[in-house]
Amino acid sequence: MSQRMLNQVDGCYLHYREITPDKNPGGIEKKVTAQIKAFNDSGISCDFILCKQPETTGSKVLSCLPFFSDRIEWPDPESMSKYSFIYMRRPRFASKELIRFIKATKKRNPDIKIIYEVPTYPYDDEMKTPVLYPALLKDRANRKQLKKCVDRIAGTTTREDIFCIPVLPMINGIDLSSIKPKKPSPSLNEINIIVVARFERWHGLDRLISGTINYFKSDSLERNVVLHVVGTGSVIEALKREVENSHFERSIVFHGYCGKEELNEIYDKCSLAVESLGFHRIGLTTSSTLKSREYLAKGIPFVCANATDVFINNPVDFCLRIPADESPVDIQTLLDFHDQLYASESQESLIYRIRKFAETHIGINQTMERIVNYIKEVTVETQ
Repeated sequence: MSQRMLNQVDGCYLHYREITPDKNPGGIEKKVTAQIKAFNDSGISCDFILCKQPETTGSKVLSCLPFFSDRIEWPDPESMSKYSFIYMRRPRFASKELIRFIKATKKRNPDIKIIYEVPTYPYDDEMKTPVLYPALLKDRANRKQLKKCVDRIAGTTTREDIFCIPVLPMINGIDLSSIKPKKPSPSLNEINIIVVARFERWHGLDRLISGTINYFKSDSLERNVVLHVVGTGSVIEALKREVENSHFERSIVFHGYCGKEELNEIYDKCSLAVESLGFHRIGLTTSSTLKSREYLAKGIPFVCANATDVFINNPVDFCLRIPADESPVDIQTLLDFHDQLYASESQESLIYRIRKFAETHIGINQTMERIVNYIKEVTVETQ
């Protein structure tokens, strides 16, 4: 066997949605693209393989029900024989079809390493909804089988194992070359605040909306505040109605989904961002969200409720942590934080400093290093 073949490490990344860069992919798809780039940058050849999943509401519901398949188009296990490793994100739920695919792949290629990413753990509380609960039951039954065929779990956790499988600890990273820093806001007299997500109950947007409405109703209103809500999600329509009933639509703006250029324009108006405020609702105490990485890359200070992983050993002054409970957000506390921060340095300086922190701590090549090293170590052992 040639030296080139001995040194070659080939793998693939399985994902469930097509990635089309010119259509402004979502946060997860951006992360997948960045992870594949990190593999290739490190000298590991990594192919993208689409495992198409159901996207219509009817198909999603059926896939969750007992006696129905997950409806994911898993690859032919024989086609996996040429690879040294498979990296895959957890699908909507662990299914018997997933287990069957991995076991069949291992049977044909016993040396292949399977790395299964669990982006958040624990995740059961996310699935305790009427629609997803049947899927949770399927997941609980099937994930017990993962220890028989998965080599490592990749996860943003301090646990040593998940599902009795050793964990490769990671934090979420970002491809900084794909995100440009924001421009300084035209004025800090009116405070523009941005919050971006696909909003579910664990994002805690209701806390921010309620707090903003309370602020506008208070007698101590001193500053004009505009809240920019960017994104879609299951909680948006109910919160829109709450805002309409309060008659503060001009100050709480729902932008919906925004393309890259439109989103950049909103960022450039804003001087403060808000992270997820409801992780306590699903039992999480530490955050490693993709959105916090985007805020850092944009150079905008932000507010969070849970500890942010990258700050635990690197305390900063540009992130304000508020209580992780059900109380409405105290907007005056946010304004005091904002004004104190911008009184101490120029916008340009603050943007540069936050972006520099991102470059030092959350570049995708840095955050994927342990996974890359594991792949290189185990594939060399089997060659």
